Amino acid sequence: MQELITRLTEKAGISAEQASKTIETIKDFVKEKFPMLEGAVDNMFATTQSANTNATATSASPKAESSIMDKISDVIPGQAGEKVEEFAKNAAHKAEDVFEKVKDKLSDMFDGDKK
Repeated sequence: MQELITRLTEKAGISAEQASKTIETIKDFVKEKFPMLEGAVDNMFATTQSANTNATATSASPKAESSIMDKISDVIPGQAGEKVEEFAKNAAHKAEDVFEKVKDKLSDMFDGDKK
């Protein structure tokens, strides 16, 4: 997790404390929206924390475009992990679509009052 905090401080220009709070907020959000992944999220960040030294020693360079959703199959082994990862990604995309539709409808509704 320290590596993630360092990246956030460098790329976003925020303090380590702000980065840590950001990560905790994201963890809580994912666990709230996807309760079936709560254990996986906890394991992922616990593993990242304890294996941080090993990961930097063994990997040549971390993937710049990887996200939490991409790491689910690393925490949950085998085909089940891949299915959960795919499900979570699809659910996230659908949630984004629903949010956009609701935003558009609310926009139309409030803009319609002004006419």
